[in-house]
Order: sequence, then C-alpha cells, then structure tokens
Amino acid sequence: MGILFVVCGIAVVLVLTLAGVSKFGRAAETAGAMREFGLPARWADRAAPVLPAAELGIAVCLLTPGVAWAGALAATLFMALVTMLVTVALLQNRHPSCNCFGQVRAAPVSWGVALRSLLLTLCAAYVLWTGPAQLDQGLLAAAGKLAATPGAAVLASLAVACLFLLQGWLSLNLVRQQGRLLLKIDNLEQRLAAAGIPEHQFAPLTGPLPGSAAPAFSAVTLAGAAVSSSTLFGNGTPSLLLFVSADCAPCQDLLADLLAWRGAHPPRDRLVIVTSGTAQANRDKLGGLIGADALLQEEREINALFGVVATPSALLLGADGSIAAPIAIGKDQIMALVQGTRARDGAGLPGRHIAYS
Repeated sequence: MGILFVVCGIAVVLVLTLAGVSKFGRAAETAGAMREFGLPARWADRAAPVLPAAELGIAVCLLTPGVAWAGALAATLFMALVTMLVTVALLQNRHPSCNCFGQVRAAPVSWGVALRSLLLTLCAAYVLWTGPAQLDQGLLAAAGKLAATPGAAVLASLAVACLFLLQGWLSLNLVRQQGRLLLKIDNLEQRLAAAGIPEHQFAPLTGPLPGSAAPAFSAVTLAGAAVSSSTLFGNGTPSLLLFVSADCAPCQDLLADLLAWRGAHPPRDRLVIVTSGTAQANRDKLGGLIGADALLQEEREINALFGVVATPSALLLGADGSIAAPIAIGKDQIMALVQGTRARDGAGLPGRHIAYS
C-alpha cells in the first residue's frame, strides 16, 4: 500500500505542477478555454490568472506536512470537476481546447483526455482515502520512509519502466509526425505537378546571390600552376564553375555525361572545374575526366566561398564575372542548367536567373 500511495501522490503532484507552470503567462488562452467549457466570460477572465497558482498551490500542499490531506481533498475535487466538464463536453459532441492535466499546450479534448483525467482523479482519491494519519508528514516524508524499505527497489523499477514507456510514446509520436509531414510534402508535390509547376523551379538560395560578383580566390591547378579568379572570370566569356571531389562517385557519372554533351554541343562558356582531395587521388579517380588545369583546393575553402555544401554542384557565371544563377546540385540539376543555358542562347533569348532545388 505504501508504494501505491507514494506513486499516486507523486503522479498527482507532477501533473498539477506541469499544468500550473504551462499556464503561466497565458491567461488569455486559459480564459478562452474556460469559456469554451461554458464558464461565463466575466468569471473566466477572473479565474484564468488564478488557476495556475491554484494548481501549484495544491501540489505544494500535498508535499507539506500538516496540510497534505487538505491538498489531497482539493486535488480530488479539482480533478473530478475537470473530468466531469470534459466528459459532458464530449457527450454533447463538443471538443473545446484544454490545457488539461499532462498537456503542455492547449488541444481539443478527446476521450483519451477524459480517461487520463479520470485516472488522475482516482489517484488523488486513493491518496485522500488513506486518511490524514498517513498524510500527516506530507508526501516527501512518505517517499523518504519508503526509500529505506525493500519497496524502494520496486518503486525505482516502476520509475524506470515509466521512463521507458514515456520514451516509447515520444518516439512513436515523432515517427507519426514525420509520416504526416512526408504525406503533406507528397501532397504538395502532386498539387504542383497538377498545376504544371516543375519540381525544380524553386529552391532556397545558398552562397552568393545572382547578380553579385563572384568571390575572389586563388588556387593551384593539378599541374601545379598558380591561378586566380581574376584571370578566370570576367574576361567576356561566361563560365560554368563545377565543383567535384575525388571521392565522389556521382561526380564521375556527371563528368562523363557533361563532357559527352559538350562534345556534341560546342559550348559557349568556359568550364572551370574545382576539385578537392589530393592531386594523386584526383588523377587516379578522375584522371580521364578532368584536365591538368582543374583547380585543386587544399580543403574546401573555395566551396565555402560559393556556399557549396555538396558535390557535384555547379554555378553559372556571366561574361562579366557575376553570378548568373543559383547553385545547381546533383547531376539532374546541373545538366538542366547547362542544357537550359544552351537552349536560351540558341534562341537568342536573354539569360535569366533560374532557381533549382
């Protein structure tokens, strides 16, 4: 009986504390919930600021010697009232928002909320039923006495089990939320496709904005020659700045397709390849796909200048050395960027900034 008494009492204290703390500073929201349950607006506006203090006061009373039994009585009556209000609302097919016991944020009530409130009411009633004698020293004293008995191990096991159950519940809800987000994303993609909007039309911008000047840098080619961005860009010829890596398998596929496409369609821009890794690794893995004039960065310092976070990536630079389009990431986007630029040039259309996701 001692273990059940302490568990029920501590559960009531924790729930009341959580409920009280979560309502502080949210009097307007609390008053709105009270009005939804049928309390007159005048009373709700007056009771809302007092409710958090009342919940915390009941929790403190349960822990305090001399007034613990009074706290148990108040907790039982209060939780019974909330349970009754929730049940009546549900029977009337109403679902008012409630920051009820165990909830950090207000949410529409359900039968699960009613069941939880009923269980907490029974816990408070059981603590009250034990009588003033056992509650005379307060719940903390009762918990301290229990810790000195063999029942403490049982209590600790129950606490650990509750923690595991809580972790499982949180994980399950996280997975469900992730599933809902994925469904919403799929729905949005289907609606965009139905509206004729290409999937890769929009994307968040990273790195320098289109129209801005390309960041200045210096580097060494695979052949060991020192070069600077001022000699590469802004000389009247557009440039395609391609970022790859020796350890990037998709980069090899992209380079093969890109070089084949440029061989079939004489390019009007200059291809500037920036790679990372050791010179020998690049020769071994990309030797047939990149030339000796490819730029070799010590780490990823050039990637950082242009906001490149993944390889392969590409940036289109205008004839004046300015950024002509946001970063294209991956083979499909890079090929779309290259082919789109060729199509516009062939049609005599002015270049425009295109965002790829």
